[in-house]
Amino acid sequence: MLRSTQQTRIRTGDGPWLCRATGRWLCALALAWGAVCTGAHAQTTLRYGGDVGFAPFESNNAGGQPEGFQIDLMKALGRELGMEVSISLQRWPATVEAFKAGRVDVIAMVETTDRRAYAHFLKGHAAPSFAVYLPAGQPAPRALQDLQGSRIAVLDHEPMRESLSKWLSGISGPYVRTPDALAALQSVQLGFADMALLPRAYADPLIASGLVTGLVRSLSDLRLQTYSLAVVRGNEELRQRLQGGLDRLEANGTLPALRERWLNDEPANAEQQAMERDLVQQRQWTWRIAVGGSLLLLLAGFALRQRGRTVAHERARRETAERSLRRSEDLLERTFQRNPEPMLVVDHHSGLVQDANPAVAALLGLVESQVVGQPLRSLAHHIGMDTLKRLARAIDLDGLLDALPVNVTRADGQLRACLVSADKVRVGELTVVLCIVRDVTERIAQDPVFRQGYLTLNEELEQARREAPDSVPAEESTEPGDARLREFTRAVAHDLRAPLLAIQGFMGLMRERLKLGHTEEALEYSEQVDKATRRMNAMIEALCNLAQIDQHALQRRSIDMHALARDTWTLVRSGETDRNIEIQFDPLPVARGDADLVAQVWQNLLHNAWKYTARLPQARIRVDSFQEGRRTWYRVADNGAGFDMAHARALFQPFRRMHSASQFEGSGIGLSMVQRIVQHHGGEVRVRSQAGVGTVAEFTLDPAD
Repeated sequence: MLRSTQQTRIRTGDGPWLCRATGRWLCALALAWGAVCTGAHAQTTLRYGGDVGFAPFESNNAGGQPEGFQIDLMKALGRELGMEVSISLQRWPATVEAFKAGRVDVIAMVETTDRRAYAHFLKGHAAPSFAVYLPAGQPAPRALQDLQGSRIAVLDHEPMRESLSKWLSGISGPYVRTPDALAALQSVQLGFADMALLPRAYADPLIASGLVTGLVRSLSDLRLQTYSLAVVRGNEELRQRLQGGLDRLEANGTLPALRERWLNDEPANAEQQAMERDLVQQRQWTWRIAVGGSLLLLLAGFALRQRGRTVAHERARRETAERSLRRSEDLLERTFQRNPEPMLVVDHHSGLVQDANPAVAALLGLVESQVVGQPLRSLAHHIGMDTLKRLARAIDLDGLLDALPVNVTRADGQLRACLVSADKVRVGELTVVLCIVRDVTERIAQDPVFRQGYLTLNEELEQARREAPDSVPAEESTEPGDARLREFTRAVAHDLRAPLLAIQGFMGLMRERLKLGHTEEALEYSEQVDKATRRMNAMIEALCNLAQIDQHALQRRSIDMHALARDTWTLVRSGETDRNIEIQFDPLPVARGDADLVAQVWQNLLHNAWKYTARLPQARIRVDSFQEGRRTWYRVADNGAGFDMAHARALFQPFRRMHSASQFEGSGIGLSMVQRIVQHHGGEVRVRSQAGVGTVAEFTLDPAD
């Protein structure tokens, strides 16, 4: 009994000690929880940096507070993730520096090759709207292809350069690169560019503010870039967390609602505001002119004033025509002088070289004075007297040469393999021979198929010369290598001849009309000269782009063909969304290839389907794929105009078209580019069609088994 009581006392005495121990543990636990909570609070603060002047995505309002699509998105993302979001808007270069220095956790921008070196991008969640800005009264383009041959002002920064190479590679421009949107719009206003292709977030506020006047907007819903959130490279945990939040916002409708609110609503109508300002100015000038006219009427009388206006108007129109003539002559001169292919103009009667571009002197290793003004026979030691006679005999018999192989010896003794094309043309009272020389030495060294074709052609011509030394071979070789060898030279010699002759003819008519004082007709001819010159420049640029595809080093990687085809279709039909087109995209397997080049293949094939179904009340297009052996084929089928397969032999030749320009516009270079790109990947292109039924185009990037 005593022992039990003692034990009970001992246990009762332990009570205060247990309470004290329990209290200490609870305090320690509370302190640890506070530290964890403090650390957790620091980790849940998300620092976002943005551009202070990029409305409607992000900008400061009149009260200095951030607002816009990206601001509301970050707030919604913070609520979704349970994170506090702090927002800092600065000028874009400062924001990028803060991001690189670690003072900002996340920013939003267009993904590019250089930016991937320091940023880890999420999936794209929005697309800035681009538009074309051009002078009021100028015909507005209806699709991206209508920009071909125009001088286009663009921003000279990395995202725009990559967008041009991916989506506008088939449009040669030329591009006028400017440092900012104001400079681009002013270059159009001053006549240095025909139009500007800019983000509306930059250009619309400038037009609305009145800094740039007289320009209107067209193709105002182009989506050339994708906007994505980005974190510092290595922070994969934050990237995945943000991506999960974005996916949930997309699924519950929050993100689509923000796009509709901020990106689909038309901003303040810049054109209307600009027109209102112009109307006020016009009223002011009208009042001033009315007062001045009244004074003139009182001083000189109505008849004298009318006579003065007529004379001034005629003088202005004549000066305009003369300026246009000088500009056209300058454009022609620059086109001839800057052509990378050697070109000569030889008087057919005397044999004197009347003109030659610098490329001729560079090829021969001479100075210009040793070529221009000299008889053609003085060049005999460079190409051989027998060759000269053979060329002259062919010109006399047939009036032209088409890709004749010639060995040229430079002044330093170096031999160059060339192809010569020539045509006898009438210019006024003179008959001249236009010669174009293509140096294929490097091409022969790099391309075995090309080299074999060149050697085969040489052997056939030499055999024909031995059998019939007084004649020029009339038939072309049918070897595949020969066909590839002569393709570009034939295009230059034949297709560039038409606009060149048009320029020369219209310039002669312009001079005659100006001498007679017929300025109206002279102005019409100047427009034709300008149009022909632009066409020739565009054709030369297209040929250069086509020739460079084989030299492009392939960057093979995995390509989401389904997403690429859909994105391309959005661009193709962006300028004419009101057409009734039924298009079906079947699931497409992933491919391996150069994404930028493959994008050009989709762009050309889908644009052809869009273009050749334009006259149908119900256009139908289908994009799908199929397996043939071990190769994957991608297919675009339409129910458009189609063509007769009897003429399909020239389908892939540059500038050869199955329909006239009056039926369907186009440059005739698209399928040639498709074939070159696909063959560069080791693949194949097939096209079958029936007039009035439709066309099916198929391509594979897989090499043949």
